[in-house]
Amino acid sequence: MRSDNQHTANKFALSYITIGNGKKPAIAFHGFGQDSSYYKCFGQALGKEYTIYSFDLPYHGNDDTEKTENPVDRNMLRTFFQDFIESKKILQFTNIGFSIGAKISLVLLELFPEKTERIILMAPDGFRTNIWYKLATGSRPTRSLFKYIIYNPDFFFRFSDAMVSLKLIHPGISRFARSQMNSSQKREKVYYTWMFFRKLRFPKNRILATLAEYKIPISIFLGNDDKIIQPEQFRFMSDDQRVDCKMLILDAGHNHLIEKTARYLERNVG
Repeated sequence: MRSDNQHTANKFALSYITIGNGKKPAIAFHGFGQDSSYYKCFGQALGKEYTIYSFDLPYHGNDDTEKTENPVDRNMLRTFFQDFIESKKILQFTNIGFSIGAKISLVLLELFPEKTERIILMAPDGFRTNIWYKLATGSRPTRSLFKYIIYNPDFFFRFSDAMVSLKLIHPGISRFARSQMNSSQKREKVYYTWMFFRKLRFPKNRILATLAEYKIPISIFLGNDDKIIQPEQFRFMSDDQRVDCKMLILDAGHNHLIEKTARYLERNVG
């Protein structure tokens, strides 16, 4: 693994690390609460074949994005990654994303399909909008309420307990949410990350059409003990005969899926 870097284009900047020294480039995005170093396991598994540019999401790792409620848009990401791809002289790349980081992977798929050699997604967020995410970010009043909860979390914890008691959400989902909201720093990270991503939408038909038109193979890795992202969310893709889609269920929960996927690819690369 080489040292941290920051790439800036049009005042938008993201930090990244370079992992591996192979001839094939890959661009990777981690999940919420993680950082770019979570792809070190990919370097250990695939570093001789791939050079992986692992980016910190906004408000994660070494990223120093100013806290703002303004969402990112596709034009900002287009300018940034077009400049990055040109600076690295990348002709084609493998596109890798985990959980909420898969949202940027899906944007890159749409923006640079001709440069996308393959796409690897792990428990990807973005194909189906979570009802709580939609409520929290969908309108100015609900965003104000969400911000209030971030700084006054007792209501959230009581509400979560009630939902579990009424069997409206799985206890595992409640535990995951609590783990991401159990400190003021974490709660702020949730808030500003959700604000950053709130305008990104990925209609299924548009994603399928892009994969089919450019003949881009996609692999979706899911965990058999993942209470957050479920396999049925991706049947629309694996059932579409136009798309070269592999859906693989690994023995993992949500948080360990990057590591488990790296081990699988180490044994089955190619």
